[in-house]
Amino acid sequence: MEKMTTFKEVSEIINSANNISIYTHINTDCDAMGSAIALREALKLMGKNADVYVNSNFPNYFKFYGSLEEINKKSFEGKYDLAICVDSATEGRLGKYKFTWRKGVKNTLAIDHHHLSNDMFCKFNCVKEASSTAEILFELLIYMKVQLSPYICKCLISGILTDTGRFTHSVKPRTLEVVSKLLKYGKLKIEEITTPLFNSMEYRVFNLLQLAYQKIEFYSENKLAIIMFSKEDFKNTETTLDDVDAFPDIPLQLECIKFAILASEDDKGYFRVSFRSKGELSAKDVAESFGGGGHLNASGCKIFGSFDEVKDRLLNNSFEVLGWKK
Repeated sequence: MEKMTTFKEVSEIINSANNISIYTHINTDCDAMGSAIALREALKLMGKNADVYVNSNFPNYFKFYGSLEEINKKSFEGKYDLAICVDSATEGRLGKYKFTWRKGVKNTLAIDHHHLSNDMFCKFNCVKEASSTAEILFELLIYMKVQLSPYICKCLISGILTDTGRFTHSVKPRTLEVVSKLLKYGKLKIEEITTPLFNSMEYRVFNLLQLAYQKIEFYSENKLAIIMFSKEDFKNTETTLDDVDAFPDIPLQLECIKFAILASEDDKGYFRVSFRSKGELSAKDVAESFGGGGHLNASGCKIFGSFDEVKDRLLNNSFEVLGWKK
């Protein structure tokens, strides 16, 4: 595998391709989806065929991106000559597409900001430290002199806003500069992004939110909090695992809480787990102890087991990794 570090090389690879497939990770989020769609739109402006593939359900607030009917559909006749993976640190994170995404493709390229955990699984890899993949894409598209449309700008801002927890972590001065430029280029107001993303909760999700506050349990002298949803909780509130994206941050509103866990049970026998932390405390280290990964302050994993078993494992591993007592 060849490690690519310059936008010049990335630009040459993209310019030499005509038909491009774009992939991102399972259980997708706004950085993944926003980056993938923004890249697709940019490539189309360059006169290329481009399609997005993602193995995921789409939460209700993804209406922000407009119609998603074109996702996972081929838009032209012929073969792809370049496959680009965005915001995915490993091939396994592509879900079902990990078995097919390379077939018949001449070149593969990764664009990602998980610089500490990306295993360089593509032939070419543009992996840099940044708040989000969307931030890297902005820099790349500016380097390639792509005219950024308002829609592209909205998609990229959505990725930066959400992957930084609304600017609460992973933010450097350059991150805010990028958002400022995107607002300027797209002639946008920030509320055009924040309102549909953060202030459009459905009543059924609000019922689940109320339940989350009731379910919070505290440990380690109130430094650690855990919320666990059973599959019955989702059934009773007519919600799904895709409705809890903002819930992991709930306990962090408390000054005393330094580490938070949200575990949501799926009807297929596993729990989707999110870890959140403050400051230099590593959520990533705890996630990696379960085979997961992510960022310093926001990471996740999947765990199979019964409700009580998973709860015990989550707590015991967290105490051990963090060096805390129960």
